[in-house]
Amino acid sequence: MPHDLLALSREIKGIAETGLRYGDNEFDRQRYQRLHAIASELLASELPGFRWPVEFGYPTPKLDARAAVIEDGRILMVREACNGLWTLPGGWMDAGHTPTQNVLREIEEESGYRAEIVKLAGVWDKACHNHPPEPEYSYKMIFLCRLLGGEPAPDHEILEVGWFTPEDLPEMCPDRASPDYVHLAFRHHADPSLPTEVD
Repeated sequence: MPHDLLALSREIKGIAETGLRYGDNEFDRQRYQRLHAIASELLASELPGFRWPVEFGYPTPKLDARAAVIEDGRILMVREACNGLWTLPGGWMDAGHTPTQNVLREIEEESGYRAEIVKLAGVWDKACHNHPPEPEYSYKMIFLCRLLGGEPAPDHEILEVGWFTPEDLPEMCPDRASPDYVHLAFRHHADPSLPTEVD
């Protein structure tokens, strides 16, 4: 999908949703509804049948949190059933839970291990880190974590759990994470006093 087309579609969607949330003139609301439909139509050639959902309020980025659990020079990774590729445990943030609650739950659900948060290592704009373009605009939060215990026990979304050195990484899912996330985690593991990296 061309980045410029996706960016234009997102911008039109954002304008439409802001107008639908704050506009009170019925004729303007009809125009904003049409703009929202146009935002989806722009992507029809790349994503047949795609329709933007109408979100309430001002459009903001989604949050995806990833856990970097490091133990004995290796990092915890999970292999996803949906594509057979590896990533750091984590996923979209659930509303009603803090970022740390989300991350710690994801670690245990996806891998069977328990951990604790050491620090927030990075907050990255997904669009700035060589991921394939996707409709959702999102930020990635990467938490450095310390292993507390447990044993491999993947859930229904995970095929396999493994530990890897930075030099021997498996094929990673480009939509979820990348070797850059692993190198970020090891930098902060080596020196926890480093400031959080933010785009």
